[in-house]
Amino acid sequence: MDTFAKENLIYEYNWSRYEKNDPRISGIPDATEFNRKEGEEVFYIINHLADHVAWDVGNFARKVEQLIHDRLPQEITSQKDAIEWIRENWKNPSVI
Repeated sequence: MDTFAKENLIYEYNWSRYEKNDPRISGIPDATEFNRKEGEEVFYIINHLADHVAWDVGNFARKVEQLIHDRLPQEITSQKDAIEWIRENWKNPSVI
């Protein structure tokens, strides 16, 4: 599997410092609040989803980032809900 690095992100984000075990960037995504403007949190979601992709991680990650940045509804504020929305809308042409 290819790897996806922070340098590959296409949008600009805030980059706060998080402790390694902070639930916003570690563990299993859950009801933890998700901030789409924080680079570490977006990077965490992308990598969580990309862990299950064995091909073209770069294109996959860019699509996830674009969905989060451009289309994720404002009312979605948890990691779990963000991932669920991405999965439900992955093939929805009106979202992309």
